[in-house]
Amino acid sequence: MPDRRGRPMAPIGDPNHGVGRLARALRDGRSRRGLSRRQLAVEIDRSVTTIQRAEAGDVRPTLLVSQQIADACGIDHDEIEALWRKAARLGRGHRVTDAPRLKLVRTSADLAAALRRVWEENGEPSSRHMEERAEARAREFAPLSRMSAWRIRERKQPVTSVRQLYAYLIACEVPEGTFPAWAKAWQRAKRDDRWTPKIVPAPHPSHPRRRVTPSEAVDFMIRSGLRPIDPYPGHAAPWTAQCMACSSISRVRYSKVKTGAGGCRVCRRNQMAA
Repeated sequence: MPDRRGRPMAPIGDPNHGVGRLARALRDGRSRRGLSRRQLAVEIDRSVTTIQRAEAGDVRPTLLVSQQIADACGIDHDEIEALWRKAARLGRGHRVTDAPRLKLVRTSADLAAALRRVWEENGEPSSRHMEERAEARAREFAPLSRMSAWRIRERKQPVTSVRQLYAYLIACEVPEGTFPAWAKAWQRAKRDDRWTPKIVPAPHPSHPRRRVTPSEAVDFMIRSGLRPIDPYPGHAAPWTAQCMACSSISRVRYSKVKTGAGGCRVCRRNQMAA
């Protein structure tokens, strides 16, 4: 099918499978509107290259780009989102995080999953890219450091304020029209956590905290992705361990790993630089 006032489009490799079906729907919608790729790019304020990639059927475009093209070409949003999600499941064996609909978010775990999912749906931007996007709108919302972006998307840190929530959403190119719904979800999660009884009560001063056994410490370290090399040295003493992800060896403290502040420095440095 030739592109009006432009070069003919190359055939989609597999128009009946995954990302190819999404590309076919985007091409057909633009054709029905009678727009060239350049005209569509101007209308949604994107580059012609972005349109070409979205319609090529080789790489899955971000959900936001797919939705913008759908809006401009009068394509049903639900249809495009369904095709996009199916392409995500079929492409490279990658599955997006299972998260509840925004109106069903009730806990911090629900919200963390939803925030992880929007990052995936945006094409998994790097921490640096997220920081740059948030910085461009920092006067309106708030800045977002690379570390905070990484910790929130990896579900290691809760969102601490509505302003930080908005900064993260900006970093993931979430449409601003949905921000009020996100704010309500954050409030529900915060309210639920506030009233949920803690599983482990604070120790009474007259009852000292139970000491962890070496086997318990080793089990926890392994669950945290670290394989101890030396015997357990104590709660706060340096402990030599090997990262099960990158195989690097480092000295960590069990007390830090237990609180989530410790771990493999090499992996953390690589994740922040990604």
